[in-house]
Amino acid sequence: MARQSTMNVSLTPALEEFVRSKVRSGGYESASEVVREGLRVLKQQEQIGSEFWMIAKEKLAFARKQVEMALTVDGESAMDGLIAELGAGGEKIRTASRRTSKVRPKSHAKPAGKRAR
Repeated sequence: MARQSTMNVSLTPALEEFVRSKVRSGGYESASEVVREGLRVLKQQEQIGSEFWMIAKEKLAFARKQVEMALTVDGESAMDGLIAELGAGGEKIRTASRRTSKVRPKSHAKPAGKRAR
């Protein structure tokens, strides 16, 4: 095991009680174990976050190149192409899709200030 150093850390009363409850529950031998586990989780979350943003930036760069090369298709055209591949049955899908995607007014909303009893 690597040599461990000692560090004093100030905790709020709520965090101190949380650490003590973890030790009391038997899941950890000491407060140090609880803190080390918390730091491991924090480190892992930061690594996952960094990986997420790295992948997002790569995808964005790829998408920008596609736009520059005019290799994009708008959503409406893409759907029309897919529906055309389906044949006659596709028009029913397209019509239903357009009907459900329209925003409808909230005619069923209750007047302001009145509550249901």
